[in-house]
Amino acid sequence: MRKQHDKQIIVTGGSGFIGSAVIKELNEQGIFNVVAVDELKSSEKWKNLVGKRLSDIIEKKDFFEWLHGRESEIAAFIHLGACSSTVETNASYLLDNNYRFTIKLAEYALKHAIRFIYASSAATYGDGLSGFSDDEKELYNLQPLNMYGFSKQLFDAWAKNQGILDKIVGLKYFNVFGPNEAHKGRMASAVYHFLEIAP
Repeated sequence: MRKQHDKQIIVTGGSGFIGSAVIKELNEQGIFNVVAVDELKSSEKWKNLVGKRLSDIIEKKDFFEWLHGRESEIAAFIHLGACSSTVETNASYLLDNNYRFTIKLAEYALKHAIRFIYASSAATYGDGLSGFSDDEKELYNLQPLNMYGFSKQLFDAWAKNQGILDKIVGLKYFNVFGPNEAHKGRMASAVYHFLEIAP
């Protein structure tokens, strides 16, 4: 039987802004059995993985096929892979990418007793008039302002309906900024844009 520290940690969205920072932190903690999952295509995101120690890089389209039979090899999923554009208007894409994909991965993790940490979003709070409470009884009162926020709230609501909020960890990011966000273009942080144009 594999020891827990020998098992893989899977970081979806691993070449992205937050994902690559998480991998860097794992490496700094001496954890190198890390698998990055992402859609690299012809983007420059691969540069965010330079200098990181990984055991593999898996394309998102191949991910679930790759997972088959590896249940005992995985310690945790850190699921950060999603479309984070607040101006994305393709609702069908966001439902598939941010909602249904997350459900499928969460179900796999729960079935095989693998820790599941996922990125929700502060966008689920909407304009904040309903507050910023994470009391699950208030979840349905939140009013996201865009489809991105709604896609994230849908998964939070699904997890509540399944009674699994105490079995998984959801992180609600607000305005995050730092290294490796250049590929986000107009969706990069205000801090990034300010520094890019500053003399």
